[in-house]
Amino acid sequence: MLSTKPNAGRRPGEDGYILITAVWLLLLGASIVAIIMVHNLRYSEELSFEREMIKIGDAQESAVETIIADILFNGPRSQFALLPATSEYRIDGVSMQVSVSNENGKIDLNQADLELIRRALQGLGVSGVPREKFVMLVRQGRYTEHPFRSMIDVSSAFAQAGIGTTDGFCPEQYFTAFSGLSQPQSNQMDPRLSKALGEASSSDQQRFRPGNALRLEIVAEKGLPLVAVVRTSGLIDRSHSVLDWGVGAGCYQPDI
Repeated sequence: MLSTKPNAGRRPGEDGYILITAVWLLLLGASIVAIIMVHNLRYSEELSFEREMIKIGDAQESAVETIIADILFNGPRSQFALLPATSEYRIDGVSMQVSVSNENGKIDLNQADLELIRRALQGLGVSGVPREKFVMLVRQGRYTEHPFRSMIDVSSAFAQAGIGTTDGFCPEQYFTAFSGLSQPQSNQMDPRLSKALGEASSSDQQRFRPGNALRLEIVAEKGLPLVAVVRTSGLIDRSHSVLDWGVGAGCYQPDI
């Protein structure tokens, strides 16, 4: 007679083995699902971060255009008619601090006398060897007709000379490649540069003129600062030209 028992024909412990296998397969499936979910979450976070950075970048670029439009259309009534000047913008939900200054108050490394550059560096506390090495690099650039074309060029030369940005020293506060002047305008100079050159400093804001190179620093709550150097023309059809443009540059410290 055939057995009617449900476990007939199975070896002892087989049911337990099947149960354990089923549990392990369930755990494996759950682990795979969890890994996929974590991967998708990370991808979603990265995509969200990239979108936020793009949004901030677009807002910063819009701020540059807004500043230029303010200067061009409002003229003496512009909040940037007197420089240096700072303001706060909020564009597309992005809060930003903006700073506008005149490059005419800085030493143009393409035009200034080498002795003036040397004296400024000494007054700013740069020691002898790196100071002379930097002056040599400036001289070489002039002889080989390779002028400084951007602030990246300037920063690179300072780095080659062994001059760092420690102790609050930032070359972009005192040197430029865009004013076209052999002497910086004393009424536009940073007080520390005035002191370094042994000149009286002016704490008053000064009115800029069309044709001046302006430095715009746009700092948002997140992301890197945008620094642009533009030359205004005063003409509606061609309001300005961009001389330099960089993300992650500048010395401006946000306080939002």
